[in-house]
Amino acid sequence: MKIGKLLHTAIFIAIAILFINCTHNKPTIEWDSSSLSHITPGNYARIKCVDDHHALVYNIGSRAYIRFSDDECDTWSEPSIVAQNDKYIYTNCELLQLQNRQLLYMWNARPRKGTNLCYKIMYSLSSNGGKDWSPEQDLYIADSTFNNGCWEPIALQLPDGELQIYFANESPYRESNEQEITLMRSFDNGHSWGKAEKISFRANKRDGMASPIYLPYSNQIAIAIEDNGIRGRFKPVIVRTNNNWEDGCVTSDDLRREEAIAEEYKLHDTIYAGAPYLIRLGDDFTLLSIQSTEFRKGRNERYANMQVYVGDKDARNFSNRSTPVPNLAEDGNALWNSIFQINSNTVIAVMDMNSSAAEKRGIWTIKGKIVKNKR
Repeated sequence: MKIGKLLHTAIFIAIAILFINCTHNKPTIEWDSSSLSHITPGNYARIKCVDDHHALVYNIGSRAYIRFSDDECDTWSEPSIVAQNDKYIYTNCELLQLQNRQLLYMWNARPRKGTNLCYKIMYSLSSNGGKDWSPEQDLYIADSTFNNGCWEPIALQLPDGELQIYFANESPYRESNEQEITLMRSFDNGHSWGKAEKISFRANKRDGMASPIYLPYSNQIAIAIEDNGIRGRFKPVIVRTNNNWEDGCVTSDDLRREEAIAEEYKLHDTIYAGAPYLIRLGDDFTLLSIQSTEFRKGRNERYANMQVYVGDKDARNFSNRSTPVPNLAEDGNALWNSIFQINSNTVIAVMDMNSSAAEKRGIWTIKGKIVKNKR
């Protein structure tokens, strides 16, 4: 009996030590408040690498824009328009440089009231580094009503060249409030696309805002989503596949659906924590950002602030939380955020930041130093 208890205790201690070591060995992000910078009015911005410089994509009303930086995101070129249509709001802009060096620009087309047009996922391609763009193309067409729309496209290209676009999709559920994550594939660098596939769905709930990465060590695809069925309000969840979704859709009780944030940083059921964004951080870690009401005076996204967590290389056990703008005004918010690694020592957070005290509203950035072996 005593031996059994001792063995149980030893195992528990070993697991605890392993967890603590894992947490301590992760880097943390130290944000440089002096680098906080207002870039432009606009919404839903992302930064990506394009050859030897960086690109910023975002929208203002009916226009989708791009800017470039040659000094690691300290300054930006004048904006150029990628796409526009006065009958739509063009938003949820995303960018990916493909293996053939072309640029793929994606966005969500949301019809203006009274047009009776359909919600769409759209894209355009550039073969000269963003100077010129192909005509606007429809990738997916949903319903004409807001409750049956499609949202938030984002792309991933696998090592074998397969190109994937993921998006949140209400259109298949026109008699309910459900939503899935939909995947569409291209095998010719975005010139043609296959059929829509359901890859993540929790019945009676809303899987949303996909953010995928490829994990070369395990040949997995891991996707951060917001899930309002795992525990209380929206929380960040990782869904994954070992075989490029041949194992089918990730449903509610699937072992491939995992809560993202480590137990030590577990969020209370009442906390809203949505809009996840997932990247690889070098070769050994991952980084997850969310918009969260933890430590905020309100319980909905109106008061959410950006939070950033460090995970292991398999996109698990996210911990070492940091806040890019910890002094955000009580009535303010930092929403629809994204994050990007600029170099081996630096990441940059991008957010829509607004408050009654802010002189300038819209897109802001702040840089953070990657500090190793600190909690």
